[in-house]
Amino acid sequence: MLGLAAMTALLAGCTTYVKPGQAGLRYRSFHRPALQQTAKSEGLYWRWPWNDVKIYDVTWQSKSERVDILTADDLHVQTTVTVTFRPNPARLYDLATELGPAYYEQVIRPPFQTISRSEFAKHQHNQLAKDSAAIENDILAKLRATTEGKPIEIDRVSIDHIQYDPSVTAAISAKIATEQQVQQKELEVKVAAQDAEIARTRAQGQSDAVRINAEGEAKAIVIKGEAQGKAQASINQTLTPEYIRYKAFDSQGTRYYFVPVGKDGLPLIINATDRESAVR
Repeated sequence: MLGLAAMTALLAGCTTYVKPGQAGLRYRSFHRPALQQTAKSEGLYWRWPWNDVKIYDVTWQSKSERVDILTADDLHVQTTVTVTFRPNPARLYDLATELGPAYYEQVIRPPFQTISRSEFAKHQHNQLAKDSAAIENDILAKLRATTEGKPIEIDRVSIDHIQYDPSVTAAISAKIATEQQVQQKELEVKVAAQDAEIARTRAQGQSDAVRINAEGEAKAIVIKGEAQGKAQASINQTLTPEYIRYKAFDSQGTRYYFVPVGKDGLPLIINATDRESAVR
């Protein structure tokens, strides 16, 4: 039983499993060179206990660095910048023999920090957010140029955070608040002017309505007067003395009072005193 257990442990110690996203290089202690150049992909590999399989992560990895910078206008800013990289799977043997497992700390990190400081320093404090995309592209291009020819690949660079100078941030906030207040006052002035214009327009409209109404009434009076004048003229032309006499006699309910008139058309006046004398 003990022998079986020992054999099982020995066999388990003689296998290496390469996981997905990994690649391995077989290491044979009694061979020269001891490290094989052909990389092993995902799978289970048997080996002698004195041999090994060196495992490398070949997926894209990201590392973030805190970088203290001095902007072009001499302000201190803290930033967090991230670089995404991986080993070149086709050159895993070169990575193992030239750089080793700590290739990020030795090959990528130092120039990454230096280039980041240099590129940030070219920009004004208040322009960092606006210029962030350009800064990322410039850092990426120079970092790739620095690592060119090495068995690593640089995918991208991103600015994760910018800690602006507190005094400048406070000044900017105060400026923004003042500008907002000014804009609010300008808006209030515009609203007041619009209200005044509306009131003037409404008053003008009412005045125009009264004027139009008065003009209409005046015209109506004139038209009515003209109509009445024409009607009166027509009546005057129609009502001759003969027609009036005719209408007077034509009505059955009319009472007649005869007044003697002289030749000149005036009523005759009889002297009452003379009449009384004649009666006596």
